[in-house]
Amino acid sequence: MKSHLFALACAIAALMSPFSLRANPATQPQVDMNRMYGGWYMIATLPNWFEKGIVAPYDIYSKRPDGDLQEDFTFRPGSFAAEPKHFTVHDWVLPNTNNAHWRVQVFWPINLPFLVLWVDPQYRYVIFGEEDRQLGWIFSRTRDIPAADYAEILRRFDAIGYDSGKLVKFVQRPEQIGKPGYWSEGLTR
Repeated sequence: MKSHLFALACAIAALMSPFSLRANPATQPQVDMNRMYGGWYMIATLPNWFEKGIVAPYDIYSKRPDGDLQEDFTFRPGSFAAEPKHFTVHDWVLPNTNNAHWRVQVFWPINLPFLVLWVDPQYRYVIFGEEDRQLGWIFSRTRDIPAADYAEILRRFDAIGYDSGKLVKFVQRPEQIGKPGYWSEGLTR
């Protein structure tokens, strides 16, 4: 259900993006897909209704036999005591984009834009977004990002044309519930 809601929200955002007066955000000049594969913790997001109330969101990207991307998305709804939910999503890279422009197909026939806006040189952190800057995410290879690194990521988020002041952190550990800056609304331990 959440995947359908996510797709609907992204479809609406995609349809409205041509009406934006701002230029599309700049993407990562070159993305090494072999270094993008593997697990990523979702650290922060611009609040949206389709991710509200989830804890411990985690994505794994792998190469499908046909060369496209498989995205395995796992989270727990509302509580760390809840059973994990898992969705497998078909993603692919658009040609001639240096691997920075992806499409995400949560369900057929809808596919939505997903941009790699920035990756740090060691491929520890990534900023994902879309054309009209209504949706944006910070991912990390680890559950926690050192404060200095997070401050630099926020600076880059703002430089791309987003407002980092609107970001909320996903709860990745039970002790984060209720702490300032974490998206804790409706969560239980």
